[in-house]
Amino acid sequence: MVNAGSLIERVTGQPESAALADLRRIVVGGVVGAIAGGLGTLAFSIVLYIAIVLGAFEPAQFGELAGLAGIGDPIVGEGNPLVGYLIFVGGGMTTWPFLFAALHHYLPGWRMAVSGITFAAIGWAGFSIAFYSGQTGTDLLLFVVLTFVGQCLYGFVLGLVFEYAEPRVDVAFVGTTFQ
Repeated sequence: MVNAGSLIERVTGQPESAALADLRRIVVGGVVGAIAGGLGTLAFSIVLYIAIVLGAFEPAQFGELAGLAGIGDPIVGEGNPLVGYLIFVGGGMTTWPFLFAALHHYLPGWRMAVSGITFAAIGWAGFSIAFYSGQTGTDLLLFVVLTFVGQCLYGFVLGLVFEYAEPRVDVAFVGTTFQ
């Protein structure tokens, strides 16, 4: 029978206790990232709701996101907006926090919350192109301003939660620590 400890040591090149400590830090980092991304997405969603009420954002764009993901009619690109919104939330809780955790050291900002704003402002360019639905005039201006504010609010909350959690738990993502 193979000793699990020696197998872990051979695969990772470090003692079993160190490998398990790294695994724990990655899991805790993932949970912190999901919480940070979830709270940031909630803040962004409030601003998007205001944009929807003002007529500057079309919720059907989330349906197109679902269609692009293959959930819906792949030819027309239409899908259920609720499913698309859930994909949007999932990305906000997983993909973007992991990317922020890996890149925040390289972004301007004296605190993680400020780095989060920088990160989100860069991401806004892609968001605004992907979710633009032909607005013109005042609706276009509101779309640009509200989505930018919402995106920056997402980044601020994302960075703030990471900043709050960092001294309280030993957090690591892909070998990157927040120190």
